[in-house]
Formats: sequence, structure tokens, C-alpha cells
Amino acid sequence: MEQNFYFISYNLPSEPSRIRVSMWRRLKKLGALNLHQSLWVIPEFENISEELEKIKDFTEKEEGNIFIVCGRFMEGVNEIIKKFNEERGKEYKELIEYCEKFHEEMIRETNIKNFTFAELEENEEEINKLIDWFQKIKRRDYFNSELSEKAQSEIDRCKAEFEDFSDKVYSAYSS
Repeated sequence: MEQNFYFISYNLPSEPSRIRVSMWRRLKKLGALNLHQSLWVIPEFENISEELEKIKDFTEKEEGNIFIVCGRFMEGVNEIIKKFNEERGKEYKELIEYCEKFHEEMIRETNIKNFTFAELEENEEEINKLIDWFQKIKRRDYFNSELSEKAQSEIDRCKAEFEDFSDKVYSAYSS
């Protein structure tokens, strides 16, 4: 089955710039790919219509105009998919780097036996941020980027390390 894509072209007022920045952020959060100035593409997926409706409403509210077309690539679809995967790969790579910092923090805190509730809460916030970040990337990873599995393993490792650290904090308090 061939993949359908939505092509989004819009025009917004040049000032204030926050309007354009907001549109850029909305499209990036969806995982849309910027092909050219104000021309974006995103694969068709479940619930995309509702998301595109929100973007349309935002554009009209800000006195811009928008065209949204659904279709297929006649040529270059593999190159487009590669670009989608490269974008997700960059995001996964950054996430993996943060996971590595989390691993280092867990090792450091364990080595100095900093088994305090305050440290546990701090690390819980960090692991939750990493998990949320991973889930956001995963939602827009339409073509299963190469680093997806590695990122999942790093998140799983972070969770395991956090659980181990939690057990040590509990033991320190209960003994």
C-alpha cells in the first residue's frame, strides 16, 4: 500500500514573529517535514485530520491562509522517508545523550551512597522527563527510524537504574 501524505502550505503575517514561531513549533511537534519555505509534508496517520484542523484554525485566527492537500509522491518518496528518519534520528541521538548523562548520575549517586529522598525525587523528575520526551519522539517517528530501538533500550535501562536506586533509598530509610 502506498503512503498518503498531507502537503501544507501557509502564509502568515510577518509580524509579530511569535505567530510564525508558533506555527513552526506546531508543525515540528507533529513531526512534519519542511520541504521549502512554508511548505510542509506529513504522512497520513490516525488523528492527523484533527491536528490539521487545529493548525488551520490557528492560521485563520492569525489572519493567514492555508492550503492542505492529501496525495502521494510520484517521485522521491524514499528520499522524503529518509529525511523524516534523519529528523527523528537527530532527536533520538540527543535523547540518548541525555540518557547517558542519567546513567552517569545514577552511578555517581550510588557510588557516594547519596540515598536521600530528595535525590530520589530529583531523579524521578529526570526519568519522567526522559520518558515523556521519548514518547513525543516515538509518536512522530512515522517510519521507524534506525535509532528508535536504541533509544527504547536506553530508556529501559534508565528505568531499571532508577528502580534499583529507589530500592536503595528505601533500604537506607527502612534500616
